[in-house]
Amino acid sequence: MTYTFVWRVVLDHLGYILGGLTLTALVTVAALLIGLLIGLVLGMASLSRRPYLLYPTRAYIEVFRNTPVLVQLIWVYYCLPLLVGVDLDAITSCTLALGLNEGAYMAEIFRAGIQSVQRGEVEAARSLGFSHLQTMRYVLLPPATRRMIPPFVNQLVTLIKGSSLVSVLGVADLLYRARVLTTTLFRPIELLTAVAVIYLVICWAISACARRLEVRLAVRD
Repeated sequence: MTYTFVWRVVLDHLGYILGGLTLTALVTVAALLIGLLIGLVLGMASLSRRPYLLYPTRAYIEVFRNTPVLVQLIWVYYCLPLLVGVDLDAITSCTLALGLNEGAYMAEIFRAGIQSVQRGEVEAARSLGFSHLQTMRYVLLPPATRRMIPPFVNQLVTLIKGSSLVSVLGVADLLYRARVLTTTLFRPIELLTAVAVIYLVICWAISACARRLEVRLAVRD
């Protein structure tokens, strides 16, 4: 079996494909912000010794980390409106589902980052009369933030790639547009390869910037 690659179809329709970057970026950024907010709250709650905070938090984290993201997207899109009585469009439901999923992973990142700070530093701050907020701001968060950069970037890259799942529900992102073209041009290999390269460039650029930031922070230390 022989196959002749026709990369010209990618160049001819590149503008249409790249038009999906707007929705990809919108969904990713919105889901990231939701995930950061949820993750910060749950990360702090997971450090609590109060059962009414700890157990629901752990349950949330386990549910969203141990079920497929695609199932979560479909569930939020089809089932959540039945429970709350509010219809959600595909973009909103996908963004919400990705944000809820992201929150579970971010919670673990925040928890691990805070726990990585030596307890002696916290006790020293309290002995100097620091309040809880001052201890968090000046003692816990600076070193914890530096240690959270690698897992945070890794999770961001995972979110960017995972955002391609929204195409299943008809959100016109990069992958959706490439799939639309394949139905008329019958060139799935070339078109999907082009989409893969676009994702590769975006994720590689983010990872490279994060590495440079880590180096600068390490030099300052």
